[in-house]
Amino acid sequence: MSLNQKVALRRRGTASNTSSSSPTSKVTMASNGRSEEDPLLASNGNGAGDQTNGEEKTYFSPRTTFVDHFSLEAPSDEIQFRSHAVRVFSSGTQQFQVIEEEEKDDIEGSKSSGKTKLKARVSSDGSSGLSTLRAAYTLVAVLMMGFLLIFALQVLLFLFVSLVTEGGLTSQQNLNFAHLLGTVLSIPLFVYGLASALTMSTEFVADTWQGHSFFRSVLRISPTIIDWYSFLAFMGLPLGVMLYYMWTGDSTSSESVWWEMTALTWFWCITISYAIFCFVVFAVEIMGALELLSHHPDYALLEVGFRNVGKFLKRAILLRQLHSYSGVRNRTFYVEGSNTLPGNNDSYDALADTEFARETTSWYSKLMVKYAEADNGTGRQLFIEYDSPKRQYNIEDVLDRTVFVTDATWNLEKFYCRRSKARTVLVVNGPSRVYPRQMWSSLACATLGNVLVVLFVMALLRWGGASIPVVIVLTAIFVYVNRDAATRVYALYDTYQDTIKKNADNNAKNSEAIFEVTETYRLTKPTEKMCWILFVAEVFFLFVFPFWMLCDVGNQAIAFLFLILASFSAFRYYFNAPVVLAELGSLDLLDGDFIRTRSAAEQDEGAAAAATMEQDWREKNRLSKIVGHISQGARRDAWVSVIATFVMIFMFLFLSAFAGGSNSGAAQDTSNILKDFRYVPQNGTFQYPTCSMTSDFAIPSESGSGASSSALADYAYMAAIAYTAPESMPEVLDAWFGEDVAVDNVDLVSEFRSSREADSAVHFKLLTFPTLNSDFAVVTIRGTNNGWDMISDAQLWSAAWLAQAVRSVLPLGEIWNPILENLVETIGVLQSASLRKVAFYVSTSEFVEWLRDEKKLFPMLRVTGHSLGGGLAMITGAQTQTPAIGLSGPNTIITRKTLSPPVTLENLNKYTFNIIPDRDPVPMIDDPAKNVQHIACLAPSNNFIDCHTSIRSLCDIQYTCGSGPRPTMCDCALYYGYPEPESIGGRTFAEACPAPE
Repeated sequence: MSLNQKVALRRRGTASNTSSSSPTSKVTMASNGRSEEDPLLASNGNGAGDQTNGEEKTYFSPRTTFVDHFSLEAPSDEIQFRSHAVRVFSSGTQQFQVIEEEEKDDIEGSKSSGKTKLKARVSSDGSSGLSTLRAAYTLVAVLMMGFLLIFALQVLLFLFVSLVTEGGLTSQQNLNFAHLLGTVLSIPLFVYGLASALTMSTEFVADTWQGHSFFRSVLRISPTIIDWYSFLAFMGLPLGVMLYYMWTGDSTSSESVWWEMTALTWFWCITISYAIFCFVVFAVEIMGALELLSHHPDYALLEVGFRNVGKFLKRAILLRQLHSYSGVRNRTFYVEGSNTLPGNNDSYDALADTEFARETTSWYSKLMVKYAEADNGTGRQLFIEYDSPKRQYNIEDVLDRTVFVTDATWNLEKFYCRRSKARTVLVVNGPSRVYPRQMWSSLACATLGNVLVVLFVMALLRWGGASIPVVIVLTAIFVYVNRDAATRVYALYDTYQDTIKKNADNNAKNSEAIFEVTETYRLTKPTEKMCWILFVAEVFFLFVFPFWMLCDVGNQAIAFLFLILASFSAFRYYFNAPVVLAELGSLDLLDGDFIRTRSAAEQDEGAAAAATMEQDWREKNRLSKIVGHISQGARRDAWVSVIATFVMIFMFLFLSAFAGGSNSGAAQDTSNILKDFRYVPQNGTFQYPTCSMTSDFAIPSESGSGASSSALADYAYMAAIAYTAPESMPEVLDAWFGEDVAVDNVDLVSEFRSSREADSAVHFKLLTFPTLNSDFAVVTIRGTNNGWDMISDAQLWSAAWLAQAVRSVLPLGEIWNPILENLVETIGVLQSASLRKVAFYVSTSEFVEWLRDEKKLFPMLRVTGHSLGGGLAMITGAQTQTPAIGLSGPNTIITRKTLSPPVTLENLNKYTFNIIPDRDPVPMIDDPAKNVQHIACLAPSNNFIDCHTSIRSLCDIQYTCGSGPRPTMCDCALYYGYPEPESIGGRTFAEACPAPE
C-alpha cells in the first residue's frame, strides 16, 4: 500500500487529500449574470445575491477552482464583484492578484463568449512610513540577536576557561579529571541548543521586518491581539518610557538618561517577545511531531493522554536513533520528462535513462554496511542491512518545493547559488524554454566563479605569508572538498545538450523539461536493542554526567543554563518533526485533530468540515515554516557552523594552554642595544604631545626627576621587557637605564605570592630605582605569551569586542553606546566565582594594594604593560587609583562593569593612558578612555599584526620624539623600516649592526 493510500485510510470523513491540504473557498458562490450597474463588493456570507430596492443583485461566479498550498504565507482570499472575481495572495507588503472575468465576443463588450479569462497583477500596500517603522523594529531585533550570539560565545568561552582551571593550569586548583571530562561532554549539547536559539533569532528578525507574519501563523489567537501586542512591545512601551524620562529628567545634565532608559526598555521588550516566539515555536514543533507520531502508518493509532506517554516516547526515540545512526546513500538524478511533474513521493532510482546519477556515501555508511555484512547470521547483530535501500525523504521532498527554470526566471546568480538539494525543473523545449545561450552562460559563469574562488583562496593564503608549496597543498584540499559543487552545473548543462539533440524536431509548443532531484536511501539500520543502548549512552554522557560535573564545579549559572538548554533540546531532538517526516515524505498526516478528540472530528459535516479543512491547512502551513526555516535548513546549518568554528578556536587555545602551560619568560639578548647612536627629534614636524611626560611619570635620573623627552619610550621599554626571563633582567635593565640604576625586585613579588597564596598564571615584575628615588617603582605586567594568556584575553574582552562588532554592522550603531556596558554586564553573570578568582587583574590589583596599604612602600608607584599586560595595567590602575600606562592594550570602557570590583568611567579617564599604534587590532578592542596617544606603524599592509610588536612601537617613539639619553636599537633600521640612527661614536651603523643573512 502506498503512502497516499495509507493517508487516505487514516483521514476522517470523505475529503480527498487535495482538498484537505487547503482551505475551502471563503465565499458562497453566486449565480451567473451581469448587471449594467457599477459593481459592488459582495459579502462573503450572503449567498448568491442580496436585495436592494426589491431587486436581486447577482455577482460573478468564478469557474476556476484555486487550491492553496501550505507553502503560501497566508491563505488566499476571494472577493466577488458583479462583473468579476479577484483572488488575492498576500506576501508581506506585496499582493498577487488573479482576476477572473468573462471574455466578450463583440467589440462593445456586451456579448459574453461563455468563457472566462484570468489576469494576474502585482500590487503593494507598503509605504515609506511603514518601511521606516519596521526598520526601527528590526534594528533593535538585530541588536538582540547580536547579543544572543555574544551570550552563546561567552558560554562556550567560560566552559573552556573552566577546562583550563580544571586541567590544573592555574595553581589554585589541581587536575580534576572528572570535572574536565564533564565540561568537555557538555559542549555538544551547548552547541546544539545555542545554534537552535540563534536560528530562531534569525527567523524572529526576518519576521519582524515582514510584519510578524510568521508569528501570526504559529499562534492560535486573533491577529488583532498580536498586532496590538507587537505595537506595545516594539514601540508603545519604549516610547512611553522615553516621554516619561524626557518630561521628568534633568535637562541640564550631560548624560542622556532618557535615551539610556528608552534603549534598555526597547531591548528588553523585544527580548521578551523573542522568548515568547521561541516558546510558541517549540510548542508547535513538539505538537506537530506528536500528531505525526500518533498517525504514523507503521504503528497503531494513538490517542494523546498520559496512558500513552510511554508509547510516544518509544516511537520518538526509536525513530530518532534510526535516523541518526543508519547508513545512507545520496543520489542526484538528471531526468528528461514531458508528461508529469515530479511529485514529492516520486522516485527516479529505478529509471534506466537517468544521466549523471551522482552518488555519495559517507565513510560511516560504508563502515556500517561492511559491519552488517560481516555480522550477518551471527545472532549478535547490532546493525542490519536492508535487502533493498529504503527511501529517506529530505526537506525538499517533505515541503514539496519545486523550482522552475524558464527563460524568464533564469538568472546567473540564482543558478550558480542554488540549494544543494533543490528539486529543479529546467524547461528545455516549448515557449518558455531556457535558450542555449543561457545555459552556456550558466556553465561559463559557474566555471569562472569556481576559478575565481580558487584564485581568491590562493591569493588570500599568499597575502597571509604562506609559502608556494603550502598554498598549492591547501588549495588542492579545498578543490577536492568542493569538487561536487564545481561539477554540478556542468552535469546539468551536459544533460541539457543531450536533450536538445534528441528532441530537435519536436513541436516547439510542447514543453519538455529536465528534472534535477536528489534522493536519500537508507542502507543499514541499528537494531532496536542497539537503539536503546545508544539512547542510554546519550542521556548519561551528554546530559546526566555533564550536569552533575557542572554543579560540582560550583558554576551554578552555567549549570542552570545547561539544564534549560538540555531540557528544550532533548524534546526537540527526540520529538523531532523533520525526523518523522523523513519517514513519511509528506505533511498529509497532519490534520489538525491533535487538539480535539477523534470522535468529535469524525462528526464534522458541512461548514464544520470546511472549517476543519482550513484548520488542516493552517497546521501544515505553520509546521512547514518551522521545519523549513528553524528545525532544518540553511539558517540552522550556518549557525551550527559559526558556533562550531568558535569551538575549534577555543579548543586550539585550550590545547595550546594545556601543552605549553605557563612560563616565566624568555632570555633576552642585549647586543642589539646601541649606546653610541641616537635619534634626533624630527625638526619641522609635530612630535607626539606626550613625548615629554610630566615629572610624576618621568623615570628618576642622576640629573633630577624633571620632565624627560624619553619618558614615553621608557614606559614602552619597560612594558616590552616584562616578557624577559628573571635571569636576564639585570643585563636588560643596565643596558637601558645604566648600571645598577634599575632593579628587578624579585623578593617582594615572591613575598606577595607566598603571603597571599596567589600564585596565579599572570606574570609581572616590580622595577625599583633604589639609588635615585626609593619612592618610585613601576609594576610591569607581561602580555600574551601562551595559550592561557590568550584565554585570559578572551575571558576579559571577548564580550566587548563582539559588542563592538554588533554595533559596527548596525546602521547608526553608536546610538546604542549608553546600554552596551549594561548588556555586557548582564552577560558577565555567567562567570562563576572560581573563574573570577583566576582572572589576571585580580592578582595585579591585589599586589599594588599590598605594596601601598600593607607594606607602605612606593608612594610614586606606576603600572605598565604591553598587549594583555597593558589592558591589565589600566584595569589595575583604575581599580587601585594608580597611574597606569598601557602599550597596545585593550581598553576597558565597555568591560568595566564586568570587573570585580567594577571600575568607574571617572577613574579610567583620570588614571589610565594608552599608547595605540596605527592598525594595531588589539587596542581597537573596547572603547578607549580619554587619555591616549596614537603613534605610527610602518608595517606592510598585509602584516598589520606586526603593528602590535612592542619593539616596533618603541622604535617609532624614539624616531619621532628622539632617543634622548637612552640607547637605540639595531632592530629599528634592520627590521622595522626606520632610518639608521645617527652615530655619536667612532663606528658606523653597518659595523655596529651587521645585516642579517
